[in-house]
Amino acid sequence: MDVSDGDRRNHLVPREPERRSGVQRRDAFRVGMRLVVHVESPMQMYCELVDISVLGARLDRELPCTPSVKIRFTLEIPNYGVGKPQELELQGVVVRVNGGNTGLRFAELTPEQTREVRELVNEQQRILLAALRAKREEQLHGPFWYR
Repeated sequence: MDVSDGDRRNHLVPREPERRSGVQRRDAFRVGMRLVVHVESPMQMYCELVDISVLGARLDRELPCTPSVKIRFTLEIPNYGVGKPQELELQGVVVRVNGGNTGLRFAELTPEQTREVRELVNEQQRILLAALRAKREEQLHGPFWYR
């Protein structure tokens, strides 16, 4: 089959991704989450997690450091009334500090830490999806107690 140069060029040139509202343009899906974060190194401070993915996280304030600085921090994961909160110790590299937030890329995670971050993100996604399903059901069929 003969393919003209014009057709061949169209297949070889990468297309620009569509830019639509609500579509994430990241390598990993981020979920919004509010957790207490204790930054341990290179400074000591408390802040709050805004969102997280399997690759990184965003904090609710600008840390007093510049991009490429490594930080050690702990996420406090609540057990919702069943004992003391779980602590997840992580390391990250600052990728951006602006707009009142600090963006981190996880670094030097052990396989166990990677698994725990993945479970945390997946659990939050399940919670969000269940809430969306419940809301959709209520919109379609009314409140569950009314059926």
